[in-house]
Amino acid sequence: MNFFNKCAVLCLPWILVACSTIPTQPIDKTKQPAVIETPREPVQLAPQEVPVDSAASAPSAVIYLLKRAEQQEKNGDRQAAASSLERAIRMAPRFPESYYRLGELRYQEAAYNQATSLAQKALRLGAEGILRRQAQDLVKKAGAY
Repeated sequence: MNFFNKCAVLCLPWILVACSTIPTQPIDKTKQPAVIETPREPVQLAPQEVPVDSAASAPSAVIYLLKRAEQQEKNGDRQAAASSLERAIRMAPRFPESYYRLGELRYQEAAYNQATSLAQKALRLGAEGILRRQAQDLVKKAGAY
C-alpha cells in the first residue's frame, strides 16, 4: 500500500466522525411516557348475542353497495340487488343493515324462511332504532306465512 492509501484508511474514521451531527437537545432517558391502565370488567353476553361495536359501522364500499342495491331494486333487477347485498355482507359481516335489506328482498320474493332468518340475524348483530323495529316487523310478517 502506498502512503496515500494508508493515510486515507487511517483518516476516514476521523472524517466520518467530524461529519456526523450532534443532537441539539440532550436525551433524558429517565423520563418515560406515563401509561395509565384502567381495570377491565368481564363482559357478560346473553345467549346467541354477538359482541358488536354498537352495531358495527360499515366501510364506504358497503354503503355504496347498499345504495346500488336500492337502485337496482327500483329498476326491477332484484337478482342484481340480491348480489350486491350478498357482497356487502361478505365485506362487512357484522353490519346489520345489509342482512335486513336482503331479508326484505327475500320477503318480496316469497322466501319467508330466509327473510325471517336474515331479519333475526340483523337483530342479533345489534340493530338499533328504526332498523331494529323494521327487523322485528319483518320477523312477524314473514313468520305469519
